[in-house]
Amino acid sequence: MKRPADPPAGRGAASDRPGRQELWRSLVAHLRHELRTSLTAIVGYGDHLLECLPLDAPTSTFDALNGLRGIGASVLAQVNERISEEALGGRDSQALLRSLRELNDATEPHTSKIEPLCAELLSRFEREERFALIPILCRIQAAGVMLRNLIAGYSQSGLPKAPWLGLPPVQDEATPPALIAPARAGSLGGRLLVVDDNSVNRDMLTACLERRGYEVDQAPGGRTALQLIRENDYDLILLDLVMPDLSGLDVLEKLRDEGRLGIAPVVLLSASDKLGDVARGIECGAEDYVTKPFNMVLLQARIRACLELKRLRQCEEAYVTLLREHQARAEEAQRASAGRARGDAGEQGAG
Repeated sequence: MKRPADPPAGRGAASDRPGRQELWRSLVAHLRHELRTSLTAIVGYGDHLLECLPLDAPTSTFDALNGLRGIGASVLAQVNERISEEALGGRDSQALLRSLRELNDATEPHTSKIEPLCAELLSRFEREERFALIPILCRIQAAGVMLRNLIAGYSQSGLPKAPWLGLPPVQDEATPPALIAPARAGSLGGRLLVVDDNSVNRDMLTACLERRGYEVDQAPGGRTALQLIRENDYDLILLDLVMPDLSGLDVLEKLRDEGRLGIAPVVLLSASDKLGDVARGIECGAEDYVTKPFNMVLLQARIRACLELKRLRQCEEAYVTLLREHQARAEEAQRASAGRARGDAGEQGAG
């Protein structure tokens, strides 16, 4: 698609050009922010694990952790180098798409190692009974899932629709089956609830998510959503922030009062430019948010990350239970040992 020709010099040119430049800067900044957020989690939590690991841990465990952190640092360097205004040379949309494809090709061999490395470290931590470190590792794995999905999705031209910049629209229902298949194959699956008072939004989201292998229920408002949540087990809830009967914040508060908040992660859907509303939603217990109109690549990545995080949290709860049992056994053994020591001392005194 060609970029629209620049308007003739004069009042229109002066007003249009800064707007286009600002749109371009916002798009590049948005892509960098999304990618760097996941990378920050991988590198930051990797550093934290290295600090928490005792010095007597096996060298191979340190090596695996350093390898995991090194992957994050390497991909971060690639993002900083390839996705920036300076590297892209102004407002060349084709340069952006080329850079994203090159970024995917350059980083895929590295990002594909994150999950296997996390699985290896998980086994090590289990064998070494370092259960308290496993939740941190789970966060790294979830961030790695989101990172890989984002890079792969953006490299397939899954960018926000911006015809003024010459950017192609997001793939729609006419997407060739060859592009749909990887999304289905990579889906974690699960049962989702879409809550939105706008029927067009609900139907669009349902069609896109079902195409990717999810089972989807719909609710036209907050009251219906609460009833469905009480009657069904959902893996994730997509919740509109502004609705006429009950707002998304009202739904979150009622779920908290009923003790249901946290059972299924909640992703807020917001058309509001007021970040304070979204912030209150996160404070009320939402896991993440996506702005309208939807970027399906970003939404899909966040859904997958939330589903992966839910699965890992279930593992985390199991490990916490295991850790408590391990501590209880250790304390019982310590008490028994102390009792035997007192008994031996008593016998020696009597003798």
